[in-house]
Amino acid sequence: MWQAHDLRLTRDVAIKEVQPPYRMDMPDLEDTRRRALKEARSAARLSHPGIITVHDLFEENGRLWIVTEFLEGLTLKETIGHIGRIPVRWSAWLGFQLLAGIRHAHLCGVVHGDIKPENILLTGDRVVLTDFGIAAMEEDSTASQTIPLTRSAAYLAPERMRGEAATHASDLWSLGATMYAAVEGRPPYPGDGPLSMLGMALTHEPDPPSNAGALWPVIEGLLRREAARRLTGEAVALLLADLLRREGISAAAPGRRPQTLPSSENLPPGAFTL
Repeated sequence: MWQAHDLRLTRDVAIKEVQPPYRMDMPDLEDTRRRALKEARSAARLSHPGIITVHDLFEENGRLWIVTEFLEGLTLKETIGHIGRIPVRWSAWLGFQLLAGIRHAHLCGVVHGDIKPENILLTGDRVVLTDFGIAAMEEDSTASQTIPLTRSAAYLAPERMRGEAATHASDLWSLGATMYAAVEGRPPYPGDGPLSMLGMALTHEPDPPSNAGALWPVIEGLLRREAARRLTGEAVALLLADLLRREGISAAAPGRRPQTLPSSENLPPGAFTL
Protein backbone atom coordinates (compact mmCIF):
# COMPACT_ATOMS: atom_id res chain seq x y z
CA MET A 1 0.00 0.00 0.00
CA TRP A 2 1.33 3.44 -0.96
CA GLN A 3 0.18 6.95 -0.20
CA ALA A 4 0.06 9.09 -3.33
CA HIS A 5 -1.21 12.47 -4.46
CA ASP A 6 -3.78 12.98 -7.21
CA LEU A 7 -2.49 15.98 -9.14
CA ARG A 8 -5.69 16.51 -11.09
CA LEU A 9 -8.01 16.57 -8.08
CA THR A 10 -5.35 17.71 -5.58
CA ARG A 11 -6.07 15.05 -2.98
CA ASP A 12 -4.12 12.32 -1.22
CA VAL A 13 -5.05 8.77 -2.18
CA ALA A 14 -3.98 5.24 -1.32
CA ILE A 15 -2.77 2.87 -4.05
CA LYS A 16 -2.62 -0.89 -3.59
CA GLU A 17 -1.38 -3.53 -5.98
CA VAL A 18 -3.64 -6.55 -6.15
CA GLN A 19 -1.31 -9.53 -6.01
CA PRO A 20 -2.23 -12.78 -7.79
CA PRO A 21 -1.50 -16.10 -6.09
CA TYR A 22 2.00 -17.47 -6.42
CA ARG A 23 2.55 -19.77 -9.43
CA MET A 24 -0.82 -19.09 -11.05
CA ASP A 25 -0.90 -20.26 -14.67
CA MET A 26 -1.41 -17.56 -17.32
CA PRO A 27 -4.95 -18.65 -18.35
CA ASP A 28 -6.03 -18.70 -14.71
CA LEU A 29 -4.29 -15.37 -14.13
CA GLU A 30 -6.20 -13.71 -16.97
CA ASP A 31 -9.50 -15.14 -15.77
CA THR A 32 -8.80 -14.03 -12.21
CA ARG A 33 -7.79 -10.55 -13.36
CA ARG A 34 -11.08 -10.18 -15.25
CA ARG A 35 -13.04 -11.25 -12.17
CA ALA A 36 -11.07 -8.87 -9.98
CA LEU A 37 -11.75 -5.96 -12.33
CA LYS A 38 -15.44 -6.79 -12.32
CA GLU A 39 -15.56 -6.96 -8.52
CA ALA A 40 -13.54 -3.77 -8.12
CA ARG A 41 -15.91 -1.93 -10.46
CA SER A 42 -18.83 -3.16 -8.38
CA ALA A 43 -17.07 -2.01 -5.20
CA ALA A 44 -16.44 1.40 -6.78
CA ARG A 45 -20.20 1.94 -7.00
CA LEU A 46 -20.62 1.49 -3.24
CA SER A 47 -21.16 4.70 -1.29
CA HIS A 48 -21.30 4.26 2.48
CA PRO A 49 -19.33 5.76 5.40
CA GLY A 50 -18.43 2.24 6.54
CA ILE A 51 -16.86 1.25 3.21
CA ILE A 52 -13.61 2.55 1.74
CA THR A 53 -14.26 4.72 -1.32
CA VAL A 54 -12.73 3.33 -4.51
CA HIS A 55 -11.61 6.17 -6.80
CA ASP A 56 -10.03 4.29 -9.67
CA LEU A 57 -8.54 1.02 -10.86
CA PHE A 58 -6.07 0.46 -13.65
CA GLU A 59 -3.70 -2.05 -15.20
CA GLU A 60 -0.08 -1.31 -15.97
CA ASN A 61 2.30 -3.86 -17.47
CA GLY A 62 -0.13 -6.62 -16.59
CA ARG A 63 -0.40 -5.55 -12.95
CA LEU A 64 -3.68 -4.46 -11.36
CA TRP A 65 -3.85 -1.44 -9.05
CA ILE A 66 -6.72 -0.01 -7.01
CA VAL A 67 -6.86 3.64 -5.94
CA THR A 68 -8.92 4.47 -2.84
CA GLU A 69 -9.45 7.34 -0.46
CA PHE A 70 -6.55 7.86 1.93
CA LEU A 71 -7.44 7.52 5.60
CA GLU A 72 -5.15 7.84 8.60
CA GLY A 73 -5.73 5.50 11.50
CA LEU A 74 -5.08 2.05 12.86
CA THR A 75 -6.53 -1.21 11.70
CA LEU A 76 -8.62 -3.17 14.16
CA LYS A 77 -5.82 -5.75 14.23
CA GLU A 78 -3.33 -3.08 15.30
CA THR A 79 -5.76 -1.71 17.88
CA ILE A 80 -6.28 -5.15 19.44
CA GLY A 81 -2.50 -5.57 19.48
CA HIS A 82 -2.09 -2.30 21.37
CA ILE A 83 -4.89 -2.59 23.94
CA GLY A 84 -5.70 -6.30 24.01
CA ARG A 85 -9.33 -7.13 24.66
CA ILE A 86 -11.86 -4.47 23.70
CA PRO A 87 -14.78 -3.73 26.07
CA VAL A 88 -18.11 -5.34 25.16
CA ARG A 89 -20.03 -2.14 24.44
CA TRP A 90 -17.18 -0.80 22.31
CA SER A 91 -17.08 -4.11 20.42
CA ALA A 92 -20.86 -4.01 19.99
CA TRP A 93 -20.66 -0.52 18.51
CA LEU A 94 -17.81 -1.53 16.19
CA GLY A 95 -19.83 -4.57 15.10
CA PHE A 96 -22.90 -2.44 14.44
CA GLN A 97 -20.95 -0.02 12.26
CA LEU A 98 -19.29 -2.85 10.34
CA LEU A 99 -22.61 -4.59 9.83
CA ALA A 100 -24.12 -1.43 8.35
CA GLY A 101 -21.42 -1.35 5.67
CA ILE A 102 -21.64 -5.09 5.02
CA ARG A 103 -25.42 -5.00 4.63
CA HIS A 104 -25.18 -2.04 2.26
CA ALA A 105 -22.69 -3.95 0.11
CA HIS A 106 -24.87 -7.06 0.12
CA LEU A 107 -27.92 -5.04 -0.93
CA CYS A 108 -25.83 -3.75 -3.85
CA GLY A 109 -24.88 -7.29 -4.83
CA VAL A 110 -21.29 -7.13 -3.53
CA VAL A 111 -19.79 -9.79 -1.25
CA HIS A 112 -16.50 -8.93 0.47
CA GLY A 113 -15.04 -12.41 0.97
CA ASP A 114 -12.16 -11.47 3.28
CA ILE A 115 -13.48 -9.65 6.35
CA LYS A 116 -10.88 -9.66 9.13
CA PRO A 117 -9.40 -7.20 11.64
CA GLU A 118 -6.55 -6.13 9.34
CA ASN A 119 -9.10 -5.07 6.69
CA ILE A 120 -10.95 -2.80 9.11
CA LEU A 121 -9.67 0.75 9.54
CA LEU A 122 -10.50 2.83 12.61
CA THR A 123 -10.16 6.50 11.88
CA GLY A 124 -11.82 9.49 13.53
CA ASP A 125 -15.53 8.77 13.81
CA ARG A 126 -15.52 6.02 11.20
CA VAL A 127 -15.17 2.24 11.19
CA VAL A 128 -14.21 1.48 7.59
CA LEU A 129 -14.12 -1.87 5.80
CA THR A 130 -11.36 -1.93 3.19
CA ASP A 131 -10.19 -4.21 0.37
CA PHE A 132 -13.51 -4.66 -1.42
CA GLY A 133 -12.86 -6.13 -4.84
CA ILE A 134 -9.42 -7.44 -3.94
CA ALA A 135 -10.47 -10.89 -2.73
CA ALA A 136 -11.07 -12.26 -6.23
CA MET A 137 -7.56 -11.49 -7.43
CA GLU A 138 -5.73 -12.90 -4.44
CA GLU A 139 -7.55 -16.21 -4.66
CA ASP A 140 -6.97 -18.93 -7.23
CA SER A 141 -9.67 -19.08 -9.91
CA THR A 142 -10.07 -22.76 -9.01
CA ALA A 143 -11.03 -21.81 -5.46
CA SER A 144 -14.28 -23.74 -5.76
CA GLN A 145 -12.17 -26.90 -5.63
CA THR A 146 -9.38 -25.82 -3.28
CA ILE A 147 -8.89 -24.51 0.23
CA PRO A 148 -8.11 -20.76 -0.03
CA LEU A 149 -5.02 -20.76 2.18
CA THR A 150 -4.04 -17.32 0.86
CA ARG A 151 -6.64 -15.92 3.25
CA SER A 152 -6.43 -15.44 7.01
CA ALA A 153 -7.83 -18.86 7.89
CA ALA A 154 -8.84 -17.69 11.36
CA TYR A 155 -11.58 -15.50 9.87
CA LEU A 156 -12.84 -17.77 7.09
CA ALA A 157 -16.24 -19.43 7.42
CA PRO A 158 -16.16 -23.26 7.48
CA GLU A 159 -17.75 -23.52 4.04
CA ARG A 160 -15.06 -21.21 2.63
CA MET A 161 -12.44 -23.56 4.07
CA ARG A 162 -14.14 -26.34 2.13
CA GLY A 163 -13.54 -24.33 -1.04
CA GLU A 164 -17.05 -22.92 -1.47
CA ALA A 165 -17.65 -19.42 -2.85
CA ALA A 166 -18.08 -16.38 -0.63
CA THR A 167 -21.69 -15.52 0.23
CA HIS A 168 -23.64 -13.17 2.47
CA ALA A 169 -23.60 -15.88 5.15
CA SER A 170 -19.83 -16.36 4.97
CA ASP A 171 -19.29 -12.59 5.30
CA LEU A 172 -21.45 -12.63 8.42
CA TRP A 173 -19.46 -15.55 9.87
CA SER A 174 -16.30 -13.49 9.35
CA LEU A 175 -17.96 -10.56 11.12
CA GLY A 176 -18.68 -12.86 14.07
CA ALA A 177 -15.07 -14.07 14.13
CA THR A 178 -13.89 -10.47 14.06
CA MET A 179 -16.15 -9.52 16.97
CA TYR A 180 -14.90 -12.60 18.86
CA ALA A 181 -11.33 -11.37 18.37
CA ALA A 182 -12.31 -7.90 19.57
CA VAL A 183 -13.69 -9.08 22.93
CA GLU A 184 -11.25 -11.95 23.49
CA GLY A 185 -8.03 -10.64 21.93
CA ARG A 186 -7.68 -13.71 19.67
CA PRO A 187 -9.65 -15.40 16.86
CA PRO A 188 -12.25 -18.07 17.70
CA TYR A 189 -10.12 -21.05 16.66
CA PRO A 190 -6.58 -21.18 18.06
CA GLY A 191 -4.01 -23.00 15.99
CA ASP A 192 -0.44 -23.04 14.75
CA GLY A 193 -1.41 -22.58 11.11
CA PRO A 194 -4.19 -22.70 8.49
CA LEU A 195 -4.47 -26.49 8.47
CA SER A 196 -4.90 -26.82 12.23
CA MET A 197 -7.50 -24.02 12.19
CA LEU A 198 -9.20 -25.77 9.28
CA GLY A 199 -9.60 -28.95 11.29
CA MET A 200 -11.03 -27.09 14.28
CA ALA A 201 -13.43 -24.96 12.24
CA LEU A 202 -14.83 -27.92 10.31
CA THR A 203 -15.45 -30.12 13.35
CA HIS A 204 -16.02 -27.91 16.41
CA GLU A 205 -18.04 -24.91 17.44
CA PRO A 206 -15.78 -22.25 18.98
CA ASP A 207 -15.39 -22.15 22.74
CA PRO A 208 -17.48 -19.38 24.33
CA PRO A 209 -15.24 -16.37 24.96
CA SER A 210 -14.67 -15.40 28.57
CA ASN A 211 -15.26 -11.69 28.03
CA ALA A 212 -18.17 -11.44 25.57
CA GLY A 213 -20.90 -10.93 28.16
CA ALA A 214 -24.15 -9.79 26.55
CA LEU A 215 -22.49 -9.92 23.13
CA TRP A 216 -22.09 -13.71 23.14
CA PRO A 217 -25.59 -14.53 21.76
CA VAL A 218 -24.79 -12.37 18.73
CA ILE A 219 -21.33 -13.87 18.22
CA GLU A 220 -22.58 -17.43 18.75
CA GLY A 221 -25.38 -16.89 16.25
CA LEU A 222 -22.92 -15.67 13.63
CA LEU A 223 -20.37 -18.45 14.17
CA ARG A 224 -22.63 -21.44 13.61
CA ARG A 225 -20.95 -23.94 11.28
CA GLU A 226 -24.05 -24.45 9.14
CA ALA A 227 -24.67 -21.33 7.06
CA ALA A 228 -28.44 -21.87 7.05
CA ARG A 229 -28.53 -21.70 10.87
CA ARG A 230 -26.66 -18.42 11.20
CA LEU A 231 -28.29 -15.19 12.22
CA THR A 232 -29.26 -12.93 9.34
CA GLY A 233 -27.88 -9.43 9.00
CA GLU A 234 -31.25 -7.99 9.97
CA ALA A 235 -31.44 -10.10 13.13
CA VAL A 236 -27.90 -9.11 14.14
CA ALA A 237 -28.67 -5.43 13.58
CA LEU A 238 -31.70 -5.66 15.88
CA LEU A 239 -29.77 -7.49 18.60
CA LEU A 240 -26.85 -5.06 18.50
CA ALA A 241 -29.12 -2.02 18.45
CA ASP A 242 -30.94 -3.35 21.53
CA LEU A 243 -27.64 -4.02 23.33
CA LEU A 244 -26.37 -0.53 22.55
CA ARG A 245 -29.66 1.03 23.63
CA ARG A 246 -29.39 -0.74 27.00
CA GLU A 247 -25.85 0.64 27.29
CA GLY A 248 -27.11 4.15 26.56
CA ILE A 249 -25.27 4.35 23.24
CA SER A 250 -26.93 5.67 20.10
CA ALA A 251 -26.56 3.40 17.08
CA ALA A 252 -28.69 5.52 14.77
CA ALA A 253 -26.00 7.12 12.62
CA PRO A 254 -23.33 4.95 11.00
CA GLY A 255 -19.90 6.47 11.42
CA ARG A 256 -20.73 8.32 14.64
CA ARG A 257 -18.73 6.99 17.55
CA PRO A 258 -20.35 6.70 21.00
CA GLN A 259 -19.17 9.54 23.19
CA THR A 260 -19.88 7.57 26.37
CA LEU A 261 -17.14 5.00 25.78
CA PRO A 262 -13.84 5.37 27.64
CA SER A 263 -10.63 6.25 25.86
CA SER A 264 -7.66 3.91 26.08
CA GLU A 265 -4.38 5.19 27.49
CA ASN A 266 -2.49 2.35 25.81
CA LEU A 267 -2.96 3.52 22.23
CA PRO A 268 -0.15 5.44 20.52
CA PRO A 269 -0.63 9.11 19.50
CA GLY A 270 -2.99 9.46 16.57
CA ALA A 271 -4.65 6.10 17.11
CA PHE A 272 -8.39 5.62 17.04
CA THR A 273 -9.81 5.98 20.54
CA LEU A 274 -13.33 5.87 21.90
